[in-house]
Amino acid sequence: MLAFLISCTSPHGPASIDNNRQIYDDKILYLSHDYMISAGDQIEVSYHIDVRKQDVYRIAVGDQIRVEFPHYPQFDRSLNVRPDGRVTVPHIGDIDAFGLTPMELAERITQKYEPILRNPNCTVALIRYGESIRELKEAIKTATRGQSRLALVQPDGRIAIPLLEPLRVAGMAVEDIQANINDEYQKIVPGMFTSVTLINAVGNRVYIMGAVNEPGYYQLQGPTTVTQAVAMAKGFRPNAVTSDTLLITRDERNNAVGRIIDIENIFDSGNLGKDTLLRQADIIYVPTSRLGRAAVLGETIRRMIPADLGLIYSLSESVNFIHSGD
Repeated sequence: MLAFLISCTSPHGPASIDNNRQIYDDKILYLSHDYMISAGDQIEVSYHIDVRKQDVYRIAVGDQIRVEFPHYPQFDRSLNVRPDGRVTVPHIGDIDAFGLTPMELAERITQKYEPILRNPNCTVALIRYGESIRELKEAIKTATRGQSRLALVQPDGRIAIPLLEPLRVAGMAVEDIQANINDEYQKIVPGMFTSVTLINAVGNRVYIMGAVNEPGYYQLQGPTTVTQAVAMAKGFRPNAVTSDTLLITRDERNNAVGRIIDIENIFDSGNLGKDTLLRQADIIYVPTSRLGRAAVLGETIRRMIPADLGLIYSLSESVNFIHSGD
């Protein structure tokens, strides 16, 4: 009955698991709505610079300004706005300049000098401005995809894009990555925003280990259950204890959750409701002996999570356990 019900719902042919049991093999690539970026994924960052006329110009990182004191020319300086958004003036030290108009910065410098100079009356003029925008345009102008940059998520979960320090993106949704990138760029390039698109996803996979014929990583090709994943791993080995198959998945906070799946009962009863659908980064472990509750909690589960999948899990001190009958 199980083979009949599964084959009826499949647009593709069934795949053998063991003992002539069959399960469908859906080859359609897909991403779930909660897909999180993983190491090896590739994203495209498209740049959009607001070139509309602005009422005021605000000083940006990389700008060069001229600070002058009509009554104290010995303090005159040409200053570059550093990456931290500050400039250094004589006898005062560092002053925040980023995001201020030249007049606002002049007023701030004047206030700083009033305790030591009589009528400092500082003025600030722009010598070179828009340097960050020019540098950014230079960095992306050779891109074959227009004003954009392809970024590969490195094994440490970070990406490198122009003008910014490497950003961690693994374990995040695309929209959250876009918001973070825009926040960082606004600190150095006012009026610039980006859009982020997932170009290539290799992290939509599960890990199957233990008493299966071909353990390893498997790409999710469509909505996939635990038994279908075991089929992708070419079925159980003879010593497999299928009634105690362990599924490690995540809750809504991405904390690890352990669940025992009784695959033997699923086959014997034909109860498809217990054949749990898998999510990205789920881990299946088929034991060779029965598992006690203590074996699927805490540090034991944490040790089962491969390092690259650990970028997606939030490994808290406690690990929840849910029995398949719960």
